[in-house]
Amino acid sequence: MKQSLVLAFLLVVVVASAAHAQIPPPIGSSEGAAVTAVHAKVVPNIAIRPLAPIVDAGSPISGDISTGVVFLVHANTQSVRMWVTATDLFKGDVPLNPTVPPIRLDIQKGARIQPSGANVLGGGSNVATLPSAPNADVLGFPGYQSTSIDFESMDAGTFSHDVTVSLSWKMTNNEQPMGDYGGRVMLSAMCLPSW
Repeated sequence: MKQSLVLAFLLVVVVASAAHAQIPPPIGSSEGAAVTAVHAKVVPNIAIRPLAPIVDAGSPISGDISTGVVFLVHANTQSVRMWVTATDLFKGDVPLNPTVPPIRLDIQKGARIQPSGANVLGGGSNVATLPSAPNADVLGFPGYQSTSIDFESMDAGTFSHDVTVSLSWKMTNNEQPMGDYGGRVMLSAMCLPSW
């Protein structure tokens, strides 16, 4: 009698444990299978790099200094928003406490953003407006951050193109001191959702 009570108690414990662990009851088969779904989400991502670490704008004597800076933009979205931050050109590439007035960025001309293989989303100009005074920082250089422009790639679903940023600087001083002048140009971009 004692043994049957112990056996009954053990049987209750085993059944209760199995119910607690939610083990499916046997269905009388020697094989089984189950299927679960696996999902992964690909999030928007973008990478930008300049094609050259330094761009030579030439050796002008007076007038405008114009140059195009090329960046490679890769994104896994078809539409991308881009804007430019550019600086004046400082003698000796020293932006803090310059002893010589810098060669000023021509803000009137703006910053032309031209991707190869993409167009302005909804049409319009690809020239971004520059502010009248520095409003950003580019690695310690006071910079002029432009308005942004949205572009749509001609590729289906992705954006992978060279992007040329065209800018001008005005050399108004005919007696600008001789030397090496340097500044910075930064292209920024962000992924836009698919429409």
